[in-house]
Order: sequence, then C-alpha cells, then structure tokens
Amino acid sequence: MGKQWQEVAALTHQEAAEAAGEIMLRYGAQGVAFESDALIREAMANQWGDYFPELSGDQRVMIKAYFHVPKNAAQLNQIQREIEALSGFGLQVGQVELTARIISEADWADAWKQYYHPVRIGRVVIEPSWEPMANPQADAVVVVLDPGMAFGTGTHPTTAMCIEALQDHSLQGRTVWDIGTGSGILAITAAKLGAGEVRAVDTDPVAVEVCRENAARNGVEISCGRGSLPGLPGKADLIVANIIADVIIELMPAAAAKLTSRGVFLASGVIHSRAADVANAASENGFTVTRRMEQGEWVCFELQQRRTG
Repeated sequence: MGKQWQEVAALTHQEAAEAAGEIMLRYGAQGVAFESDALIREAMANQWGDYFPELSGDQRVMIKAYFHVPKNAAQLNQIQREIEALSGFGLQVGQVELTARIISEADWADAWKQYYHPVRIGRVVIEPSWEPMANPQADAVVVVLDPGMAFGTGTHPTTAMCIEALQDHSLQGRTVWDIGTGSGILAITAAKLGAGEVRAVDTDPVAVEVCRENAARNGVEISCGRGSLPGLPGKADLIVANIIADVIIELMPAAAAKLTSRGVFLASGVIHSRAADVANAASENGFTVTRRMEQGEWVCFELQQRRTG
C-alpha cells in the first residue's frame, strides 16, 4: 500500500487565497494548489498556456494543501482561525470553509498533474517537470518546476506579471534579489534571463529547500536562504517581492536603502483595493511609480528611486 496524504481544502475570498496558502505551508504542507474561475479566466484572457480547466461557477478560491503528517482537529481549527484572522491585515476573507480527507500518494500526484500544465508568458515558458511544452519557440527561456512543493507556478496573475516585467529589463550581469521566493520561480527566471548574481530568501524553511531543488533542476546558480530583505548585505540592481500589500509596505524602507542608484523594485501581490496604500508608501520612501500593471483584481508596481540633486 502506498503512502497516505492528508488533503486540507479551504474555500476563501480571492483576496485571501495567496496568504491562506502561505499559512498552509507554514504548518508543513508539502504543496498547495489554487482553484478558481477567476484564475482560469485570467489565464485564458492572457493566453498563459494552452490548457484550461472547466469553470466551476463558484466565485471563491479553493486552496488545497497536502500534508504527509495529518493534522488533528485542534490543528485544523487553528489553521482555519489563522486564515479568518487575515481580515485583520486588510484582506477580504469571507466565510472560510475547511475540510480534510486522506488520499493515496498516487491520487496526490495525479491531482497536481490535472492543474499544472506548461505556461507561456512572453518568451518565458514554465514547465512542470513531467510535461515539457510541445514545440516551444526557438528563443524560449524554459524554467522547469515541480509545482507540487511551494507557492509559485506562473499561473497566478501576480507571478505572471512579475515574469512579464523581468523580461522588460536588461538583467545581464545585474544583481537580483527575490524576496519571499516560494518555489524560486522568479529567481530562476531572472538567472535564466542573464542576471549575474541572484539571491532568493524566504521566511519559510520549506520554501528555501524547494527553491534549492528547483535551482538545481534548472542548472542555475542561486543563493537560496532563510530570511528577508532587511537582513541582506550589500545592494541589488533589482528587487522583486511577490507577497501582499502589508508586507511590501513594511519592506519599502529597506528596498530604498538597498537598491543601487536608479535601481528597480518590482512589488506584486497587491490587491486593487490596497494599491493606493502601496503607492503612497512608495512615494514616502523616495520611489516613483514607473509602471503599473493590472490583471483582474491584482496590481504589480515597478518602482524606481527618484533622482536627487
């Protein structure tokens, strides 16, 4: 008999989905999957891939997390309370519905495969490790991931906008930092686009290990470690953070201090209702908004330090 896994599923409002997934990972989930009609529509509208699941008709997002060591009733209640508490960070959560069931390892593997297929964003192709894209363009930049491990597969609009923005910068020989790296997708993309030095950090030790595994899978040199922006030594030419608005606002002073002259800060994971707060914090810390990207309810800012003198 194969290994058994516990699948914990939580239904929440779209605004809280990404943060809810991070909570699941902190509790030891080996991977999370996001299912929603909104994500499918965004992917279809922007042609992020060639395969799209059927629409369910539900306006909420389903977050499915997979645990090797099952959580007991008290732990499941604590997870639900922490997801509900996200409303205190300005996120709309809605009524959280949380369920759990035991599935076999084979079923778990099949669950990943039905949701993750090759995704094309500009000339960057994100491939699940088991399913290469058929006939990619000759100049395609291919990033191979095991999406069953940590957040960051390229299917979420916040990640896709960052990948699009990275392609619009000359990264050759540049220093790039990825804050809250998750699967390492943005750090790996930067390295494959020619960045000279790439550093990826995350507060979650599981994400750090996943980032290292995916970096090795792609044959790129990336420094993956546990931590956050304020603790990094030196300066970067480009900093990317795909997190949530409150964390980005907290990181703004450190980003201003640690960027090189005319350095760029890509700030994503911002829900539309919090965009003004992020823009105000950017201005207060000496940044100018040089580009604002939007996909559905999500906003990605490209920020650059204002010239002085």
